[in-house]
Amino acid sequence: MIRLALMTVFAVLLPVIPGASHAEVPPVMGTAGNLIREEEPRADGIRHVDTKAIIAGLTALHADTYVYPMAGDNVHWTDLRDEFLPAAQQAGIRVWVLVYTPSQSCCVSRPFKHDYVAWSREIATLAKSFPSLAGWTVDDYAYDLKTFTPAYVGQMRAAAKAISPALKFVPTVYYSQFTDAFIAEQIPLLDGVIFPFRDEPHRDTSWTWSLSSQVKQLAARLPGTDVYLMPYAHPLSTAAQKPTVSYVEAVTKKAIEHVRAGELAGVLQYKLPFVSRDQNWTRPATDNLARTGGGRLSFVVQTGTPTTAGMSCGATRTAQLTPGAAKRAVSFWHRDTRGSTSPAGYHRKQLLLDGKVVWDRDVAADPQDTWQRVTVDLAAEPAGATSVALQWRLSERKGVSNYFVDVSVDDITLTGLTLSDPGVENATTWTAGLARKGGPVYCSAQVYHPNYGADLGTRLAGLYAAR
Repeated sequence: MIRLALMTVFAVLLPVIPGASHAEVPPVMGTAGNLIREEEPRADGIRHVDTKAIIAGLTALHADTYVYPMAGDNVHWTDLRDEFLPAAQQAGIRVWVLVYTPSQSCCVSRPFKHDYVAWSREIATLAKSFPSLAGWTVDDYAYDLKTFTPAYVGQMRAAAKAISPALKFVPTVYYSQFTDAFIAEQIPLLDGVIFPFRDEPHRDTSWTWSLSSQVKQLAARLPGTDVYLMPYAHPLSTAAQKPTVSYVEAVTKKAIEHVRAGELAGVLQYKLPFVSRDQNWTRPATDNLARTGGGRLSFVVQTGTPTTAGMSCGATRTAQLTPGAAKRAVSFWHRDTRGSTSPAGYHRKQLLLDGKVVWDRDVAADPQDTWQRVTVDLAAEPAGATSVALQWRLSERKGVSNYFVDVSVDDITLTGLTLSDPGVENATTWTAGLARKGGPVYCSAQVYHPNYGADLGTRLAGLYAAR
């Protein structure tokens, strides 16, 4: 009886214990941002939040959580209170409120602006009337720790818990910001964190292999803390490439595996276009950089990114040898963003056969952004061989400090060999063979989807529904 009573007390106190883990069952699966307004103003002259369209989009996505951004005028707050929360509660969708920090010049959250104790109090008051209001977050939180001191966050927490003990405060924190000091001073005051994945320290939305190691490290360093992974479904500032359908799908799929393993508490997409009126629902034709079709291999060193000699990224595939072929050769088209006026001797485009370089060319050797075709004759295969490994690679002959390049490969044709998807139209076919050596040189299969929102939404809906 005593044990039962203690368990009951613990269950009641769990939501208010700093740092205690209380992940929802089932875990959070949702999206953040991209608030849509109605197409026409109402009688008051205001285009209000289009609650009906947003709820319909979230339902089609099989999302159970929406992070509602407080950007713009006061109508976002009044529409949240008067229309969105009642509709979300009826639809069974949890809502988290997002507010912005003082350093974010893009946005000021109204009506309480930078008074975060007031935000805590007023969001908690709303949550008392609408249990579907489950939490709130501060975007780019750890960039403003001069504002969010432990003492101030303690005031915020006390104001909220006095009104709605179950309300979560789950700010957004980037991987590099989880310092020992941050973990010691801040984590005990939080109910969890949103972790946007961007392949730090390299900052891109093409490479996924660092995801698992970062999730596992956070799980080990933040025991008892709910961590919600945020894939970038929206372009990341300064990144060379926009996230593709296959990239977001791959990050989400891997994140859900970590949810099942107990290492994450959920997944929240960053600004997924889930309503057809969203300006990012479609992608312009200029985004398609393939020579033909919609896909290409891409090898990138970003602007302002230091490299050292020997760094590389390659895409490797196994090609089957055609028995009895008199000749074996590989032809492909290549292009890069540099040109003959660019410095030579740094970035090298290469083709490797079974680990040996059989074609090598400087990015400065050809006209800028101009497709060039090359044919490489292959040596006779070893006796008894039935396949060979082909690798297209970008390699650093000398290190750079600020020398952007994007190399493309497309329309591969083979003589005496066979290879599936030589036109790079299926990113999944190529992704398993990508390998990065040394860090900031990265590569990917970039496949263009003109109907980005619809295509990505269909894939994510399937993952969310099957969770």
